[in-house]
Amino acid sequence: MSARLIEVVLPVSLNYATLDSFRHQYWLLHHASDIDAMMQLWMTAAAALPYTGDIGQSVVDTLLQMASDRHLLSHIPVLAWDWLKKRPLLHPECKGLRWGTDKEVVQTVRKLGDVGLITSYLFIVWSKWSWILHPEFQVMLRLVREELSGIGAAGYRADLIQRLDDILPQLESRFGERKQQYEELRTALVEVDEKAMKTLTGMSHSRRSVLFTNVCMCRRSLYLHVCASSSVPVVACRPPGTHSSN
Repeated sequence: MSARLIEVVLPVSLNYATLDSFRHQYWLLHHASDIDAMMQLWMTAAAALPYTGDIGQSVVDTLLQMASDRHLLSHIPVLAWDWLKKRPLLHPECKGLRWGTDKEVVQTVRKLGDVGLITSYLFIVWSKWSWILHPEFQVMLRLVREELSGIGAAGYRADLIQRLDDILPQLESRFGERKQQYEELRTALVEVDEKAMKTLTGMSHSRRSVLFTNVCMCRRSLYLHVCASSSVPVVACRPPGTHSSN
């Protein structure tokens, strides 16, 4: 093998190997002398590879697993959470679906204060294969009612309602408790949406026009900022009301 071939191929292979190693053995970070440096290595490997569904699944699965680990949660780079906005499909065997609904993970996502990111997080972990324990479910329900209640969040609510409409028919009788949880979450989304619309219709025409213009400008500015400045490509910035095919 020529030196030129090694120079081109080896780094790519190492990036894939790094993602795979973190995904399946992230717990080894407990023994690392510099956890923050290791986290940056993981992010660098992810950003260096062309985005595919498999890459997104690997990063998000790893992210949710590490976020459920109290020792590692505080070391996760803030930039890593942007990968949620890609909304990759997580397969049933992904441990991130099992641990990603942990109460501390939900609370951490909420503290980030990004409605688009919160929506993408819920879009990912709401799955036929996710199991949400009762305490975590209550925290998630509050998240929906309090963080997705604004008039400007209408498009995000529509995304999540559609997501639940896709999941609910898949839940058989043996998923009774899970189906009940998702039905309650859907009801909460519809309720806050109706309340927001009543607030909107109660405004004067001029105030509605100003609000609509400001919301559109803010979301457009966010789209341009993320696409232009982020070192992690974000491909799930969509207009309000659209949703992923996952």
